[in-house]
Amino acid sequence: MFKRFFANVIKPTGLGGQLMVRRMNWHHESLARWGRSFLDIRPDYALLDLGCGGGRNVQYFLTRARRVYGLDYSPTSVAASRQLNQKAIRAGRCQIIEGNVRRLPFADASIDIVTAFETIYFWEDIAACFEEVHRVLVDGGQFLICNEAAHRDSETIKKWADMLGFEVYDPQTLTALLTPIGFSCDYELDYKDQLSFLAKKVPAG
Repeated sequence: MFKRFFANVIKPTGLGGQLMVRRMNWHHESLARWGRSFLDIRPDYALLDLGCGGGRNVQYFLTRARRVYGLDYSPTSVAASRQLNQKAIRAGRCQIIEGNVRRLPFADASIDIVTAFETIYFWEDIAACFEEVHRVLVDGGQFLICNEAAHRDSETIKKWADMLGFEVYDPQTLTALLTPIGFSCDYELDYKDQLSFLAKKVPAG
């Protein structure tokens, strides 16, 4: 029962998933605020938040950019994010989509910033996911990965990774995955060993 409830961290479903999504909106806010501080956001930008969960980051980005998209593969998360951002959705500034990172429903070079807060742990075929992020970003576009832990043996994440069987990518591995695709990479660690990893799409040629 305990493990089943906390599996909602990966893909929220049902009542337990609804409770988890609400919890994540406030529990991750401090981490998200720190990660967002590394972004250069302009008012005319289009942003995409992958694994948007309960929609708190989408809500914040709507205060900074003209158009914001959220994508999640959990119908429970999509419903929660739509509820939180319903005014912006009605105004045509926001769209929350149920989908998979491996097949992003966006045109090539159509997004200025892509973000992934506490979510790449759970992506299948992460190299293909990163290729899709690269495809939809404009030249010079930013890809922010923000994680509660930079290493699998971090106290904050190890027990969850062991119990739920997900991956934790250190900054060196992320750099090795993203650089050949066409990103320049930089990262910061805070005093808790939390990770803010910023990759920028290198213009072709």
